[in-house]
Amino acid sequence: MLGAAGDGELEQSALREVTHHLNGCASCTGELSDYSTIGRELKAIAVLPSLEGFTKSVLDVIAKLVVVAMMAIAVHAVVFPTTEQIAKTVASRPAAPSSVTRPVRLVDVQVDSAFVASAHDPGAFIHRYQRTKSGRMIVFQLPGGKTLHVQPRAIDGGMIAMEVVLFDGTRPTMTANLKLQSGDTFALTGQQSSEGTLLLRISPTRAASASTGPKSL
Repeated sequence: MLGAAGDGELEQSALREVTHHLNGCASCTGELSDYSTIGRELKAIAVLPSLEGFTKSVLDVIAKLVVVAMMAIAVHAVVFPTTEQIAKTVASRPAAPSSVTRPVRLVDVQVDSAFVASAHDPGAFIHRYQRTKSGRMIVFQLPGGKTLHVQPRAIDGGMIAMEVVLFDGTRPTMTANLKLQSGDTFALTGQQSSEGTLLLRISPTRAASASTGPKSL
């Protein structure tokens, strides 16, 4: 307990007990004096670690971290360009050469029309013919102020899909979506009038394709 007393590590009650004992014990008093002397000598020869160079080493580490961070930012800018950089890159790219041509799919459409007054008088058919391409509408003038609008929608092999609309003046009176084999004929009848019943025959035929010229990729 003497060593702890000399180092100031005892509780107040234990310290009072040791002090009371020392008042009547010369041996313990001398031993406590020896502990105090050893403690002073140890403190005298103790060497505190030198902090010389510590600040410089810390600053060097910080400088290295700054360099690494700057390199990481630079690499990120190269590997992960910004949206603005991407837009500038795309805008600066030269246009691809125009070397691919797309064939135009042509359709020959024949429309035969006639007014039939009775079953015994089939009437005389008027033949009209136009050429168009897929997606472009053509208009046929019919007797009695009527018109027939024909628009090929798609051409798949020998099949031709098209929309047909019959107009009486500006009023549509019939709409039909047809899908015919190239060269087939579709017959239909229109509304009756004083001239008789309008008969129509529609015959689409796929024509030889033409080139639209170079098309950009």
